[in-house]
Amino acid sequence: MGGHVLALGAAGVLLAPLAQALATGGPAGASSSNVDPNGVLKYGFDLNNEFSNDFAPATEENDCSYTVTSNIYQSLTAPGNSAITGGVASSWTISNNSSTIRFHIRPGLEFSSGQPVTSADVAASLNHTKTSPLRSSLFAISSIQTPDPSTVVVNLSKPTAGDFLWASSYIDGQIYPANATSTQSSSPVGAGPFVLKSYRQGSSIVLAKNPKYWNSKAYPLGGVDFTQVTQGPEAATALTSGAVDMIEVEPENYPQLKNAPNIGIATTKSYDYMDIELRQNTGPFANEKVRAALEYAVDRAALNKVVFDGLGEPAYQPVPSWSPGYSKALGASDTYSPSKAKAMLKAAGYPKGVKFNLIIPSGDATYARAAALLQAELANAGFDANLQQIPGSDFLTDVYIKKQGDAVLSEQLSNGPDLSNSFEALFEPSGFPANAFGSVNQQLTPLIVQANASLSPSLQGPLMQQIDKTVMQQGLLVPLVFMPSIVAYNKNRVGGHVVAPIGQCRSNLAGVYIKK
Repeated sequence: MGGHVLALGAAGVLLAPLAQALATGGPAGASSSNVDPNGVLKYGFDLNNEFSNDFAPATEENDCSYTVTSNIYQSLTAPGNSAITGGVASSWTISNNSSTIRFHIRPGLEFSSGQPVTSADVAASLNHTKTSPLRSSLFAISSIQTPDPSTVVVNLSKPTAGDFLWASSYIDGQIYPANATSTQSSSPVGAGPFVLKSYRQGSSIVLAKNPKYWNSKAYPLGGVDFTQVTQGPEAATALTSGAVDMIEVEPENYPQLKNAPNIGIATTKSYDYMDIELRQNTGPFANEKVRAALEYAVDRAALNKVVFDGLGEPAYQPVPSWSPGYSKALGASDTYSPSKAKAMLKAAGYPKGVKFNLIIPSGDATYARAAALLQAELANAGFDANLQQIPGSDFLTDVYIKKQGDAVLSEQLSNGPDLSNSFEALFEPSGFPANAFGSVNQQLTPLIVQANASLSPSLQGPLMQQIDKTVMQQGLLVPLVFMPSIVAYNKNRVGGHVVAPIGQCRSNLAGVYIKK
């Protein structure tokens, strides 16, 4: 999973505005006289770095495309901060030791084209999206049965119903017509709140309200215009000048925006974390002792303070302190200690230190600032990091297929109730990045499989704590900072209860409206 460039796991969206809208039959806190039903939200979005020019779940190569496509498609389930709720499926039951899920399709659900959503569409979507190497949660599907038009039975090859339900709330579970699987890349048809009106590559994606959406009152916007703005200062300036109505905020722009009188800001804690992924099948990080030394070569607290304005949380393990998967025993054991890192490198056979190539995504101010600080910290600890920038559009090919670089500055989208989702991609044999980086770990596989059986914190929490311990002891990745989710909006134009999505590369427009 690589954040703004390649996110390979499932991540969630906080649904509080939607829940309130459903309860009231309209946008939270809205007066009908104040809502412009034809209002179009201008959403500042970095199309050049965060959209793969592909709307199809089976072929997209940049998971930040989900920011847009989640508004076109309705996924099989819907994500939440603490639970999975209904999407295309209004309900489901689990049987066969967490290996079989029977989904019941929401009655009367239609695609934007007007045709009903049936079990055949769900089966075709899952089977087609499964062909993507990025959708590893779907690889466990052994067969799909459609006993009637409103029932879908998914049989899994292993007892991972919890993980499958979570993945089904993300790109993996986006549903489209069975007779249009080949045209989704450019002409997407879904059952979401909006439809594609126009697309100009690198410029704009314009969505219009889908009148056939099953609960269109929860989305009072007339449409959304995802307008190209580069992340960072350009996006902040576009918002304050009125060129756009809403943006995802980069941490370095937070101080500027929080003092602007016409700007509202929403901040949410996130399970997403910036990290360093390590190529473990070749190069210096094939040596476990070198990886272990690297854990002491980064100053996580300084990264949080300097790069994230102190809004995040230093990540001394792969789950945050507010998660049931957090290990108090680990705590902040791998604090910054350059002298200890150097001693560990010397003991590993590298008395003169280690040189390596660190890949970072180009065009992202946060990554650039983090990389520069990391480079200095690493140098003090005996690691000579050569920074190499690669555009987001080339990441999949250059880093994961051509295997450039010894390490990658990335982010893990491990949000919501499925605590173990990202670990499946990173360490199981079915994981795309696991195979690309040689990080398949047979010691972790049985623990991850057990954790994937259910979304229950009482089940996943203790297992995750065991996984965390192995990850950190063996230096399987280097977690850095849990990244806050921040959105800013023009208070003069935007109404409703604006909530920052729980993770990066998301949009949460339920209950948002444009003022008259």
